[in-house]
Amino acid sequence: MAAVTAIGAPVRRSGARLLALAGGAATVAARRLADGAGPTLLGDRTVEWSFCAARLVEGPGSTLDFGADIGFLSLAAAQRGHDVIALDRLPPALEFEHERITAVQADILDRPLADRSFDQIINCSSVEHVGLAGRYGSGERPEGDLEAMEILRGLLAPGGRMVMTIPVGRDLVCPPLHRIYGQDRLPRLLDGYVVEEEQFWAKDTVWSRTERDRALATQGSRSFYSLGMFLLRPQP
Repeated sequence: MAAVTAIGAPVRRSGARLLALAGGAATVAARRLADGAGPTLLGDRTVEWSFCAARLVEGPGSTLDFGADIGFLSLAAAQRGHDVIALDRLPPALEFEHERITAVQADILDRPLADRSFDQIINCSSVEHVGLAGRYGSGERPEGDLEAMEILRGLLAPGGRMVMTIPVGRDLVCPPLHRIYGQDRLPRLLDGYVVEEEQFWAKDTVWSRTERDRALATQGSRSFYSLGMFLLRPQP
């Protein structure tokens, strides 16, 4: 069973401080992935987090932040009146405390929350890593991302929704870093869900909205891809 860390005191960091921390972490990650040629992912988290935060529903309610990392979106949901499970494969990295947030360290493929249901699930740049051995402590499971999406679908309460962002482009697996979802694997990832909204973003020198076909035609790599962002509900 997952190790659970309860978090129960007033927030110690201001929203501005946490946003700066989140932006700094994203910058470091993008630079680490950069291969020195062509555009980088720098700025991707700004685009993804803004999409997710804008679509969080008002509470009261319950939220699962899948792959919570530093917990920026967990805190955003808690500030909207949700009770939040911040789930991550690695030890909790939250640098704040909030009475509505509980950190859980566990692998989603072990179904650690099988007795729970959630009004919303945040799946921000997380599912593409599931089952790629060598990163985040995962074991090798080639279909791990598809299994994770099935598990998450089962955790949604009736009327529940998922906000998801993922790498998109020509289908590619870049072990141990990430998968890139294209014409083949993207429909498989979305199987069992109704897409209520989607956005696609691509980067030349800066990120901008683009058409689905252009985004899925991106030749991605270990250090670059386009972005797909979705608001999903389980199929009836």
